Amino acid sequence: MKINKSYLVFLELLLILASILMYRSVWLLLDRTEWMSQPPGLWAGLAVGVIVATVALVALNRCFQRTK
Repeated sequence: MKINKSYLVFLELLLILASILMYRSVWLLLDRTEWMSQPPGLWAGLAVGVIVATVALVALNRCFQRTK
């Protein structure tokens, strides 16, 4: 099944727009949470973010190495 490239670009633009809206919403929700505005909450958020990013990058690296 051949997919139109302009349709794929349109879907990618929708994903970008959706991710911007989700990012902004999560940011504002975390700003309203008192605990996340204090240093322990910020450090915890940083630690969780680093762990999740590391896991995702390792998984992506494994996927790309399998395709070679």
